[in-house]
Amino acid sequence: MKTFSALLLTTLLIPAAARSETEWMGDARQWSVGFVGEKPSYCRLVWNNELGKTVEFRQSLDSVMWLVSKDGWDIPEGTTTKVTLVGYSGTKAVPAEAFDSKTLRILPASEKTGVAQIKKVLKNSFVGTPDMELDFAGNEEPWVVPLSRLQQMYTTYINCLNRLVPANQASQVSDKTQPF
Repeated sequence: MKTFSALLLTTLLIPAAARSETEWMGDARQWSVGFVGEKPSYCRLVWNNELGKTVEFRQSLDSVMWLVSKDGWDIPEGTTTKVTLVGYSGTKAVPAEAFDSKTLRILPASEKTGVAQIKKVLKNSFVGTPDMELDFAGNEEPWVVPLSRLQQMYTTYINCLNRLVPANQASQVSDKTQPF
Protein backbone atom coordinates (compact mmCIF):
# COMPACT_ATOMS: atom_id res chain seq x y z
CA MET A 1 0.00 0.00 0.00
CA LYS A 2 1.34 3.42 -0.93
CA THR A 3 1.82 6.12 1.66
CA PHE A 4 0.08 9.46 1.27
CA SER A 5 3.22 11.22 0.00
CA ALA A 6 3.83 8.50 -2.61
CA LEU A 7 0.22 8.79 -3.78
CA LEU A 8 0.51 12.58 -3.91
CA LEU A 9 3.77 12.28 -5.86
CA THR A 10 2.20 9.82 -8.27
CA THR A 11 -0.98 11.80 -8.91
CA LEU A 12 0.30 15.38 -8.90
CA LEU A 13 3.90 15.31 -10.05
CA ILE A 14 4.04 12.62 -12.70
CA PRO A 15 2.17 12.92 -16.01
CA ALA A 16 -0.49 10.24 -16.57
CA ALA A 17 1.54 8.59 -19.35
CA ALA A 18 4.52 8.05 -17.03
CA ARG A 19 2.69 6.97 -13.86
CA SER A 20 2.64 3.26 -14.63
CA GLU A 21 6.36 3.28 -15.49
CA THR A 22 7.62 3.99 -11.95
CA GLU A 23 7.33 1.34 -9.27
CA TRP A 24 7.65 3.27 -6.01
CA MET A 25 9.71 1.31 -3.50
CA GLY A 26 9.64 3.61 -0.47
CA ASP A 27 9.52 7.15 0.81
CA ALA A 28 10.48 9.16 3.87
CA ARG A 29 10.61 12.85 4.74
CA GLN A 30 9.66 14.12 1.25
CA TRP A 31 12.11 11.76 -0.52
CA SER A 32 10.93 8.78 -2.62
CA VAL A 33 12.72 5.94 -4.41
CA GLY A 34 11.25 4.38 -7.53
CA PHE A 35 12.29 1.85 -10.15
CA VAL A 36 11.57 2.43 -13.86
CA GLY A 37 11.72 -0.79 -15.86
CA GLU A 38 11.86 0.69 -19.37
CA LYS A 39 15.04 0.09 -21.35
CA PRO A 40 17.43 1.20 -20.10
CA SER A 41 16.05 0.72 -16.58
CA TYR A 42 16.87 3.33 -13.96
CA CYS A 43 16.23 4.32 -10.36
CA ARG A 44 14.61 7.58 -9.38
CA LEU A 45 15.44 9.41 -6.15
CA VAL A 46 12.94 12.27 -5.90
CA TRP A 47 12.53 15.11 -3.40
CA ASN A 48 9.10 16.73 -3.65
CA ASN A 49 8.50 19.72 -1.40
CA GLU A 50 4.74 19.27 -2.07
CA LEU A 51 4.55 22.94 -3.17
CA GLY A 52 5.60 22.43 -6.79
CA LYS A 53 9.40 22.06 -6.46
CA THR A 54 11.20 18.78 -7.09
CA VAL A 55 14.76 17.54 -7.30
CA GLU A 56 15.36 14.20 -8.96
CA PHE A 57 18.37 11.98 -9.43
CA ARG A 58 18.02 9.29 -12.13
CA GLN A 59 20.62 6.54 -12.12
CA SER A 60 21.01 3.68 -14.58
CA LEU A 61 23.93 1.26 -14.79
CA ASP A 62 25.93 3.68 -16.93
CA SER A 63 24.54 7.18 -16.38
CA VAL A 64 23.21 9.62 -13.80
CA MET A 65 21.04 12.71 -14.28
CA TRP A 66 20.25 15.50 -11.84
CA LEU A 67 16.98 17.31 -12.57
CA VAL A 68 15.29 20.26 -10.84
CA SER A 69 11.67 21.15 -11.62
CA LYS A 70 9.07 23.69 -10.64
CA ASP A 71 5.43 23.72 -11.63
CA GLY A 72 5.42 27.44 -12.51
CA TRP A 73 8.41 27.39 -14.83
CA ASP A 74 8.04 27.74 -18.59
CA ILE A 75 11.53 27.06 -19.92
CA PRO A 76 12.00 27.53 -23.66
CA GLU A 77 13.58 24.60 -25.48
CA GLY A 78 17.34 24.99 -25.86
CA THR A 79 17.72 27.28 -22.84
CA THR A 80 21.01 27.14 -20.94
CA THR A 81 21.75 28.81 -17.62
CA LYS A 82 23.86 28.50 -14.47
CA VAL A 83 22.90 27.08 -11.09
CA THR A 84 25.14 27.75 -8.10
CA LEU A 85 25.50 24.85 -5.69
CA VAL A 86 26.17 25.94 -2.12
CA GLY A 87 26.97 23.11 0.26
CA TYR A 88 29.49 21.21 2.33
CA SER A 89 32.23 21.46 -0.30
CA GLY A 90 31.88 25.19 -0.92
CA THR A 91 30.21 27.11 -3.72
CA LYS A 92 30.31 26.11 -7.37
CA ALA A 93 28.44 27.54 -10.38
CA VAL A 94 27.52 24.77 -12.83
CA PRO A 95 25.76 24.82 -16.19
CA ALA A 96 22.17 23.67 -16.57
CA GLU A 97 20.01 23.15 -19.63
CA ALA A 98 16.32 22.81 -20.37
CA PHE A 99 15.21 19.19 -20.01
CA ASP A 100 11.54 20.02 -20.60
CA SER A 101 9.38 23.12 -20.06
CA LYS A 102 9.37 22.77 -16.26
CA THR A 103 12.73 21.09 -15.69
CA LEU A 104 16.43 21.96 -15.75
CA ARG A 105 19.13 19.32 -16.03
CA ILE A 106 22.17 20.21 -13.93
CA LEU A 107 25.44 19.44 -15.75
CA PRO A 108 28.28 19.68 -13.22
CA ALA A 109 31.01 18.73 -15.72
CA SER A 110 31.69 16.75 -18.89
CA GLU A 111 29.92 13.38 -19.13
CA LYS A 112 32.21 11.03 -17.15
CA THR A 113 33.34 13.65 -14.66
CA GLY A 114 29.77 14.91 -14.24
CA VAL A 115 28.49 11.39 -13.53
CA ALA A 116 31.21 10.97 -10.89
CA GLN A 117 30.35 14.33 -9.31
CA ILE A 118 26.62 13.53 -9.10
CA LYS A 119 27.37 10.07 -7.65
CA LYS A 120 29.62 11.78 -5.08
CA VAL A 121 26.76 14.12 -4.07
CA LEU A 122 24.49 11.09 -3.63
CA LYS A 123 27.10 9.03 -1.74
CA ASN A 124 27.91 11.89 0.62
CA SER A 125 24.21 12.58 1.19
CA PHE A 126 23.61 9.02 2.35
CA VAL A 127 26.29 9.41 5.02
CA GLY A 128 25.04 12.68 6.45
CA THR A 129 25.76 15.65 4.21
CA PRO A 130 24.26 18.99 5.24
CA ASP A 131 21.50 20.43 3.09
CA MET A 132 22.46 22.07 -0.22
CA GLU A 133 21.29 25.42 -1.52
CA LEU A 134 20.59 25.91 -5.21
CA ASP A 135 20.90 29.52 -6.40
CA PHE A 136 19.53 30.18 -9.87
CA ALA A 137 20.85 32.72 -12.39
CA GLY A 138 17.37 34.21 -12.98
CA ASN A 139 14.90 35.63 -10.49
CA GLU A 140 14.01 32.28 -8.87
CA GLU A 141 14.52 32.39 -5.09
CA PRO A 142 17.19 30.02 -3.74
CA TRP A 143 16.07 26.49 -2.86
CA VAL A 144 17.29 24.47 0.09
CA VAL A 145 17.45 20.80 -0.90
CA PRO A 146 17.26 18.64 2.27
CA LEU A 147 20.05 16.19 1.49
CA SER A 148 20.42 15.65 5.24
CA ARG A 149 17.14 13.70 5.15
CA LEU A 150 18.43 11.06 2.73
CA GLN A 151 20.20 8.73 5.16
CA GLN A 152 17.16 6.60 5.89
CA MET A 153 16.56 6.03 2.15
CA TYR A 154 19.97 4.40 1.62
CA THR A 155 18.87 0.76 1.82
CA THR A 156 15.84 1.36 -0.42
CA TYR A 157 18.02 3.14 -3.00
CA ILE A 158 20.64 0.34 -2.94
CA ASN A 159 17.84 -2.22 -3.39
CA CYS A 160 16.65 -0.27 -6.42
CA LEU A 161 20.17 -0.06 -7.89
CA ASN A 162 20.59 -3.82 -7.41
CA ARG A 163 17.50 -4.37 -9.59
CA LEU A 164 19.39 -2.74 -12.47
CA VAL A 165 21.92 -5.58 -12.56
CA PRO A 166 20.93 -8.54 -14.78
CA ALA A 167 20.10 -11.70 -12.79
CA ASN A 168 23.09 -13.64 -14.17
CA GLN A 169 25.61 -10.89 -13.33
CA ALA A 170 27.09 -10.18 -9.90
CA SER A 171 26.05 -6.80 -8.54
CA GLN A 172 28.72 -4.17 -8.01
CA VAL A 173 26.24 -2.14 -5.95
CA SER A 174 26.02 -3.36 -2.38
CA ASP A 175 26.06 -2.21 1.19
CA LYS A 176 27.81 -5.46 2.14
CA THR A 177 31.51 -6.20 1.61
CA GLN A 178 33.58 -9.38 1.44
CA PRO A 179 37.15 -9.69 2.70
CA PHE A 180 38.10 -12.10 -0.13
